[in-house]
Amino acid sequence: MNILRKIRQGLRDAAQVIIMAPIKLPAKVVAVARYVALAIGLLEALDSGKEEDKGQREGEQDGS
Repeated sequence: MNILRKIRQGLRDAAQVIIMAPIKLPAKVVAVARYVALAIGLLEALDSGKEEDKGQREGEQDGS
């Protein structure tokens, strides 16, 4: 799981660099970088939601 997080972070950083680049890049490159950033954001939101649900379930089991 740690490797997946490193890959995700690298892609997120690369997308941000492309989006914020001061040089003029082709529109398709910037569009792809925006979609990559959006997809990574969605994956992180889903992943954090799963972790929260897992933590709540463990808390319920401990309280029983």
